[in-house]
Amino acid sequence: MTNPIAFFIFGGTGDLARRKLYPVLSKLLKEGKLKELKAVYALGRSEEKIRDYITRFGDNLLKVFRFLPLDVSKKENYRKLAREIESLPDTELIFYLALPPQLFEQAILNLGSTLRRFSNPRKIVVEKPFGFDLESAKRLNFQLKRYFTEKEIYRIDHFLGKAPIQNILSVRFSNYIFEGIWNKNFIDNIQISALEEIGLEGRASYYDRVGALRDMVQNHLLQILSFIAMEPPALMDPERVRDEKVKVLSSIRRFSVSEVDRYAVRGRYRGYIEELGRESRTETFVALKLFIDNFRWEGVPFYLRTGKRLKEKITQVVVVFKEVPGNFGRILGCMPASNKFLFEIAPGSRVRFFFEMAPPEGFLACPVERSMEIDLSPNLPEAYETLIEDIVKGDQTLFIREDESELAWEIVQPILERWAQEDSIPEYEPGSYGPKEADKLIESDGRRWILL
Repeated sequence: MTNPIAFFIFGGTGDLARRKLYPVLSKLLKEGKLKELKAVYALGRSEEKIRDYITRFGDNLLKVFRFLPLDVSKKENYRKLAREIESLPDTELIFYLALPPQLFEQAILNLGSTLRRFSNPRKIVVEKPFGFDLESAKRLNFQLKRYFTEKEIYRIDHFLGKAPIQNILSVRFSNYIFEGIWNKNFIDNIQISALEEIGLEGRASYYDRVGALRDMVQNHLLQILSFIAMEPPALMDPERVRDEKVKVLSSIRRFSVSEVDRYAVRGRYRGYIEELGRESRTETFVALKLFIDNFRWEGVPFYLRTGKRLKEKITQVVVVFKEVPGNFGRILGCMPASNKFLFEIAPGSRVRFFFEMAPPEGFLACPVERSMEIDLSPNLPEAYETLIEDIVKGDQTLFIREDESELAWEIVQPILERWAQEDSIPEYEPGSYGPKEADKLIESDGRRWILL
């Protein structure tokens, strides 16, 4: 028989809980997918209007909702939490840290001390960013492992809850036609773009502490890269999948602080300082060139870019194939287009394959590019729906393992150190595609950025 479940949401009156967690919990309850859920505790300093807010979701969520006043930094406040846990014998406890990252360690220490005398099955969910650099990520992992086993720790990256990201694995490993060409012999380069039109949008204090490299590259983009580049796991088992992702991250070529300028570019949109209202050294744009030094990907560049206040909102992966030897188009004096495979992650969800065909005027005219498209958009679950269901089921496939989290920081650490030495940041115009330095990064290799 399955144990009843209680969610304890630290930061339960905050933005993430309001925008994502409560709506998802309400939806899953209405759909009958959380029958074991006995209670949802909102832990915060003051009840404010949170109960009025919860009434919007109707009786399903309201019946299980509780408010528990708690300041995560005050150890004495955890006596109230202990009393609630005493009232939940044989209940699985899920602690969700929907907190500012600077409060994670204090919350873990106080919570861990509180749980010592309880034997309830438990899980802890930690939001991103997981650490601020390599050293702080290691320290956070150390604190977690003092009180929880790795099987009980769910380091969340909401990008992995997106169906289009998971679809990368489905397309690759469910279709034999791709395996033979998914390697250095046929692929010229791979581009991962996550572009945003918005700027700070109420996140100024958070964003200025982290910047684009920490906010997007260290987690989201490296996770997408892992899905694109990983080997097929022997079994679709959480640990086997995460083993293969770790192998990819371990194989990404490391560069020294002195080499960073050859592989990494940053930028900041014009007007950021005025919008922020103070001086800052934070980047709002990053472009990287990475290499994976293994048998499958040796020599294939992976270009990553992300930024704010850009021309359009789009997240996609473009796999660019090599030109056909003795290309028919060149024989005719034409400029051929490379075959390309697109995974669109946002704003829509689709896959497209681009190839060349004869035009209506006949095969002796220059070939024209055509595409085939499959739209995956209708009725896709929200990312947090998938992730919360997986937490309840105990499926860690889409969550970050300890070694994975530290390897991702290890990759970007030299960049952080180099940029800490340099005050000047190239600026770019809002509504553009970023600083000209990002174009030079890829054009120096004879390539160009592609959006499809």
